[in-house]
Amino acid sequence: MQIRKRAGLLALVMGAALLSAVPAQSASAVTPPPCNGGSVCFWSEDGFSGATWEWSAASGYRDMPPQFHDHVGSFVSGVNACFINWDPVQRRQVLNGDWRATYLEDFGGRIDGVGPGSC
Repeated sequence: MQIRKRAGLLALVMGAALLSAVPAQSASAVTPPPCNGGSVCFWSEDGFSGATWEWSAASGYRDMPPQFHDHVGSFVSGVNACFINWDPVQRRQVLNGDWRATYLEDFGGRIDGVGPGSC
């Protein structure tokens, strides 16, 4: 009986040692790609894939290009900006450093335009 207890204890210690040697991974392994300062980078699909469009705050308000109108899958912001839906009027404030890898099922499915600064 004593041998069985020791074998069980040894298995627990070895298992714990093995688990501590494996690095923990975050719940989300997605890392946003870079986007130029002063810009918001848009992708047509989730996960920063598909067609891309870079909007610059210096260009002022812009309607989304046709392929991005009501169809932004993901974005990375390098500037404060305001995402706008016109019907019904809704606004979403985006801050420098904000990003979303999955946005199409959220406001990305309604976005009509983007403007600089605060909403």
